Amino acid sequence: MSSKKPNIFVQLLMLLWYAVSQPLKWLFKKAYTFFSGLNYHRIGSKVVHGVGNFLHWLIFSVLLPKRYRNITKKEIYRIIFKADTPAGKRFDIWLLIIIGLNLVVIILDSFEALHTNLRWILKGLEWIFTIIFTFEYYLRIYCLQRPWKYVFSFYGIIDFLSIFPAYLSLLIPATQTLTVLRVLRTLRIFRIFNMQRFLLESFHLLNALRRSAAKILIFMLFVFIASIILGSIIYMFESSKNPALSSIPTAIYWAVVTITTVGYGDITPITPMGQFISTLVMLLGYAVIAVPTGIVVNETIQEYKNNGQTGSDDVVPEEFNEYEDRVEQKDETVMNDRPENTAADSRFCPHCGHTESDPEARYCRYCGSLLSKSQPSGWINDFFAGDDSGEE
Repeated sequence: MSSKKPNIFVQLLMLLWYAVSQPLKWLFKKAYTFFSGLNYHRIGSKVVHGVGNFLHWLIFSVLLPKRYRNITKKEIYRIIFKADTPAGKRFDIWLLIIIGLNLVVIILDSFEALHTNLRWILKGLEWIFTIIFTFEYYLRIYCLQRPWKYVFSFYGIIDFLSIFPAYLSLLIPATQTLTVLRVLRTLRIFRIFNMQRFLLESFHLLNALRRSAAKILIFMLFVFIASIILGSIIYMFESSKNPALSSIPTAIYWAVVTITTVGYGDITPITPMGQFISTLVMLLGYAVIAVPTGIVVNETIQEYKNNGQTGSDDVVPEEFNEYEDRVEQKDETVMNDRPENTAADSRFCPHCGHTESDPEARYCRYCGSLLSKSQPSGWINDFFAGDDSGEE
C-alpha cells in the first residue's frame, strides 16, 4: 500500500497541472493573437490626434478670448518662429522670462524648509509653467505644414525635453528634477537678440568637436584600458593589506580618479609599491589631460583656417539656426513676385492665411478650406505686439 501512495499523489499533481495549464495556455494564446493583430501605428496616431484635438479645443475655445479665436496658422508661425519682428521678439523675450521664473521655482523647491512649508504652492507654479510650455509646444507643431521636421530638429528636441520630465514624474517622481533641462531653451537668446558673432563662434567650436570626436573616442578607449590594467595592478599589491581596495572594480575606480588628477582622497594606497604606482599614475594623468586639449585646439585652428579660405564666416549655417518652414517662405516669395491684385479679385483662407489671386477659386489650394473675401484679422499680432503690430 505504501508503494502506491506516491504514484497516486504524483498522478493527482499531474492532473491538477493539466487542469490549470490548459486554460492558461489557451488564454496566453488568445492574448498573443489579440495583441499581435493590433495596429499600433493606428492606435498611436489616434492617441496623438486625440491629445492634439483636446489641446486645440482647450486653447482656442476656452483659454483665448473670443476676439482672438479667429486664428490663421501663418500669423502664429510669424510670431513663434520669427524673431525679426516686434511681436515675435516680444513673444520670445516673455518666453525667456517664464523659463527664468520656472528655474527659480525649481531651485527654491530644492531647499528643505521651503519644500516643507511651500510645497503645494511651488508644485502648483511648476505645473502652471509646464502647461504653458505644453501649449507653446503644441502651437509650434500646429502652425507648421511639415511639423515632423521641427519635432526632430535640434530646437524641437530641446523643447520636447523641457516638458517630458514633468509628465514622466507622475510615474517616476525623482525625474521631476530633470525639468531643469528647460534652461537649454535659453540658447535661443543668441537668435532673439541677433548675436550673429556668438552663433558663428558656437558653430566653429561645434564643428571642431565633431571633427575631433573620432580621435577623442580612441583616446578615451586607451584611458579605459589603462584604468583596468592599473587598477588590477594596484589591487594585486594592496588587496591583502588595504581594506579600502577590496575588489578590482574599486581599484579601477581609484585608477580613474587618480589618472584624471581628481584625487578625492577616499582611497589611498598604503604599501610602498602601491604608493610608487600611484606616483606613476599621477604623472601619467598630466599627460592624459594634455592630449584631448591638443586635439580640440588643433581642430579649432583648422576650422578657422578653412573658413578663412572659403570666406564662409559671414553667415550662420542653416542647420544652426532656428527651424523655419521652407514651404511658408516659398509661399511668401511667390506672393511677393505676383502683381498686386485688387481687393475684389483676391480671396483669403481663414485657416492658413493664404491669399488666392484666382477669382474663380472657391477653396484654398493648400488646406482645402473655403475661401473668404475678407482678409483674416491680425489677432495674434495685436495680442503680442500691441501698438507695434502695425510696424510688421
